[in-house]
Amino acid sequence: MAGRKYHHGEVRETAVRAALDLIEAEGSDALTMRALARAVGVDHRALYRHYPDRDAVLAEVAAEGYRQLLRDQQAACEAAEHPLQTAFEVFVRFALDRPHLHALMLTRSRAAMDAHKALGEAVKAELEQLMVWSRRALAAEKGERETDARDLAFAALSAAYGLVTLASTASLMPRSPDDLKAFVIDQVRGVLEGQLLRFGARSAEA
Repeated sequence: MAGRKYHHGEVRETAVRAALDLIEAEGSDALTMRALARAVGVDHRALYRHYPDRDAVLAEVAAEGYRQLLRDQQAACEAAEHPLQTAFEVFVRFALDRPHLHALMLTRSRAAMDAHKALGEAVKAELEQLMVWSRRALAAEKGERETDARDLAFAALSAAYGLVTLASTASLMPRSPDDLKAFVIDQVRGVLEGQLLRFGARSAEA
């Protein structure tokens, strides 16, 4: 593969795909510019014409992770009766099935989001879509009950992040992968139901 000729822009796209594969297989620590260059089939110096450093590559891969997560959620929620609940079920499965990618997404700082436009936009798109589903759960239009909608989404996010992190670090009781997903999904659903009861919207979503 070394010495392969690429068209303009193809190195960047190929590098993102290769970096994603490498991270999903071995974790973000395995990603170096030289390892990525070998995977792409170019001299490592060629990568620096597209990415100034390793952090820029990691940010681009994290952005792609958020875009893939959102696509999966939108596809599942298109005909879902309770889209907010469905979105978090997809989130849990995504995070547990792709732990290295999710860990990378989770650990990108606010500074990284501000510094890398694609990452900031991908995170914003995910959060904005969660707000759409959260408003629907509350039977609210945009501009109505915005604080409640935000609190509902972030309570579920907090539960999902926390439980997925515990599951990924083997801090939960040993379970099969399917049982673990079912357990985490059930716990997040419980948080959503509790919040909806608090907001008087039980019948709207769950």
